[in-house]
Amino acid sequence: MNEPDADAAYRDSAAAKLLAEGLANAASERGLSQRAIAKQLGYKQSVVLSHMALGRVPIPIERAEQFAETLMLDKQTFLAAVLHQRYPKVDWRSMLSPPRVSNAADDLVESLEAILDGPLDLLSDKQAHVMREVASDKNASNRWLSVHEIPAVSLLRSLRPKIWSDGLSPADREAVRQALTQRQSH
Repeated sequence: MNEPDADAAYRDSAAAKLLAEGLANAASERGLSQRAIAKQLGYKQSVVLSHMALGRVPIPIERAEQFAETLMLDKQTFLAAVLHQRYPKVDWRSMLSPPRVSNAADDLVESLEAILDGPLDLLSDKQAHVMREVASDKNASNRWLSVHEIPAVSLLRSLRPKIWSDGLSPADREAVRQALTQRQSH
C-alpha cells in the first residue's frame, strides 16, 4: 500500500529551494561538499541537509540564521522563507521588514508623485528645470508664483514681453499701482 509522499510536504517551499541553491553554490563556488557543510552546522550526517533541501523535513527555525551565514544566503530572506515554510498563512515578510520611517524628503516625493500622477521620472525637462530652480532658491516663496498669480503675470508678460528680462519700468509700476488703487476705490 503506497501512501502519499507526506515526506515531501515542504518540497515546493522557498526555504527548501533557497537551501538547495545555497548548497549548490557552496559546492561550485567554494568547493564545499555537503558533508563539510553539515559538519560546519554540527550535523553528524549530511543526509539531514539533503532531506531539508528536498523538502522532506522542515528547516529548523532556530538554526535559520546559522544556515544563512554558512551558505552565504541573505539572512532576512532565508529566515522569512523558513518561517513561511512552517507557518504559511502568516505574512512574515511584512512582519520582518523594517518599519518605514517617514521623513520630509519621502513625504515631498510622495506628494509630488501624487500631483504628477506618476513617478518623478515623468517630469518634462522644463518641469525638472523649474523644480531645480525652486530647490536652489532659499527665498522661493517670494520668487515663484502661486497658481493664482499666474494670470496677472501672464497679462503683464503679454503687455510687456521683456518683463522677464528687464522687469517693469518705474513708470509702468506706477501705472499699475494707480490703476489698481483707482479700481479699489470704486
